[in-house]
Amino acid sequence: MSSPETQESLKLYKFTKILTLKIAQIVVQSRQGKKISPAFISKSEDIHSTPSSPTYLQWFNLSIPDVPEVNVDTKRVLNGEVIEALSNVLCIEISLRTNDGDEMILEMWTVKMKQVSDMSITSLSTIYYRMGVMLKSTLSISRITPAYKMSRLQNKDSYKISHKIYGGKPDLDVLGENFKTIKVSELHMPIGTIQIEVLYRTEMAINPEPRGRVPSYGEVHNISNSDIMVKSDHFPRESPRKTHEKKKLDLNKPLTAGAFVDTVKIKELHDTLSQQLPPEPPMAWLLAEKDKMEAKMEFLSLTDALVQPGTSSECSTTTAIAQVSSKAIDVPAPKYSALMCLQAKCSEVWNDYEPTKVDAENLSQQLKKFEEAVPEFDSMVASMFSVADNTEH
Repeated sequence: MSSPETQESLKLYKFTKILTLKIAQIVVQSRQGKKISPAFISKSEDIHSTPSSPTYLQWFNLSIPDVPEVNVDTKRVLNGEVIEALSNVLCIEISLRTNDGDEMILEMWTVKMKQVSDMSITSLSTIYYRMGVMLKSTLSISRITPAYKMSRLQNKDSYKISHKIYGGKPDLDVLGENFKTIKVSELHMPIGTIQIEVLYRTEMAINPEPRGRVPSYGEVHNISNSDIMVKSDHFPRESPRKTHEKKKLDLNKPLTAGAFVDTVKIKELHDTLSQQLPPEPPMAWLLAEKDKMEAKMEFLSLTDALVQPGTSSECSTTTAIAQVSSKAIDVPAPKYSALMCLQAKCSEVWNDYEPTKVDAENLSQQLKKFEEAVPEFDSMVASMFSVADNTEH
């Protein structure tokens, strides 16, 4: 018959083995993208009793369902020698694999046993309770690392989270630079000190493989799916966006209110601005139309005068142009330019005109006839006044 100390040691080995199995279950199940609601039992278990059926899952006051594949992988690493296997470190590796074949190690959970015993703690109940606290700490911390959030977002179209359980010291270089370490828990027992740690990466970018040169046109078809295709407008400085011309603002069109605008406040603002503006004379728009019509009529009369030949028409044309030019501020720009051209043309014609000798003689003869006829006009006017006086009397 075995001694009580031997029985307690066997139970410690058994508790340590079950603790290791439950740690692996918690870590792997937390990375499957499913929510787990652990149920705490209200009544403590009898640690001296053995589960009567394989479905008995409530170890350490936690209801953690078992995934058979995870138990198989963990037991394969333990190989029946729990203390020796944990002395070599049991590692649970969580990795991410994309659909393009890229892989990245997200975190590593380690369970190891140090040959540092504490003989002051001999109560199995105390050790059993502290193992339950270790599991609860593992359950809590497994939900705060970046890998948990990524596992919740995984799908078959983007990436999948996988795990690997093996024995031996982990390779920390695969976690990249600036990785962090969290000491989950530690428990001192008569058979040794068990520690749980998690190491996780902080840089989540997958860098493409470096390339020596840019592929030619014929090599484009040989590029693998893992290459990153950059859009042509990815660099805004080298390829700025197209600039569209701004539309001209037409003040003659009525203003329209945009979406989600308070029309009542807009009306109040419009009334306030209208009161601040100086009053306009009534029918002001008719006055503006009248000025436009007068300028148009003057322009039409000017063009008609240009069509008629003769020196007098040229002179009248010049006079008309001068009159219209005085109102150039009211004449549109195209019409004003046309008037200036006509004025310049008429001035050239008038400068080229030189009176001949025949015209001078005719003018002197006409003046002589008018002087000789002056007495006749005087007598005619006098007779008209005399007749008017006789009729009055």
